[in-house]
Amino acid sequence: MAVASILTQKNINPIALDTEATLTMEGLSIKNIHLSIIGLVPEITAADFIVITKEAEKNCLISKILNIPIISEAYLKS
Repeated sequence: MAVASILTQKNINPIALDTEATLTMEGLSIKNIHLSIIGLVPEITAADFIVITKEAEKNCLISKILNIPIISEAYLKS
C-alpha cells in the first residue's frame, strides 16, 4: 500500500504491483516481514522503483503500528 501511495503522490500510475509477504517468527512473536514486490510501472527506471520501495519500507504505517521491521526487495517488469 505504501508503494502505491508514494507512486500516486508522484503522479506515477502503476499498471500492476504484486507483493508477497513472508513473516519471520520466533515463538508467537513476529520478528520481521519480508516483502517481495514486482511492479509494472512504465514511467520509471528499475533504480527509481527500488528507491521508492525503500522509502515505503521506512514509512510503512503497519510496521510502525506493530513495531515490526520491514525488509523489501523490488523488481521492475519491463
